[in-house]
Amino acid sequence: MIIVADLTGVVYTSGKVFDGLAVGRLDTENFLRSGSLAGICSRADLALLEDLRDVAQFVIDHHDQQVDAPYVRAINAQITRSGALHPGQLRTDDQQIGVGTRYGRHMPPALTDDGLQQLIDSLACDDVIENALDLFVELAKAQPFEDGNKRTALFVANSPLIGHGQMLVVPVDENDPRLADTVNDLLARAYINDEHDAVKALMRKHGLTALPR
Repeated sequence: MIIVADLTGVVYTSGKVFDGLAVGRLDTENFLRSGSLAGICSRADLALLEDLRDVAQFVIDHHDQQVDAPYVRAINAQITRSGALHPGQLRTDDQQIGVGTRYGRHMPPALTDDGLQQLIDSLACDDVIENALDLFVELAKAQPFEDGNKRTALFVANSPLIGHGQMLVVPVDENDPRLADTVNDLLARAYINDEHDAVKALMRKHGLTALPR
């Protein structure tokens, strides 16, 4: 049986790379296992970990569910529960929400529920790993929500994987911060230049890992 601590890698790396989590990997795992607050020094980090813990449990509980627009919205609602004004709500064009990158500002058209479903349907394939990688890159690129898009994309991508004994984490090397920077750089290239293959290759090589047995 999968437990939430088995997804420590997903929780820790998504929090660290995408939202500035200042808690270490071991303290993150201890929090997920027992609720220990050792190493957690701010209310912001605690709130982030609580949201990520709960979404990890949500994905475990629903990993055999088909990935569709309501499911993606439910994941975002969990991830941004403590940090967004409208958790799980799709952004609108008039909000002018985008993301700044070193290659320019990325502000794709807002998606409706139907548009989000069409995007998910367009990525369907029999290769579970390829589908997970596409879900991660394409959902992050689409920026459907007000906040938490990359974290949402990563947990959605893990939904089809964990039933196959695998998980997708953000490549992190505590001794070499350049690896995490490369992930964000290649994501920016996917956003601005439609260069998807490089970030998928990096995630496939350094992000795919077996679930603990």
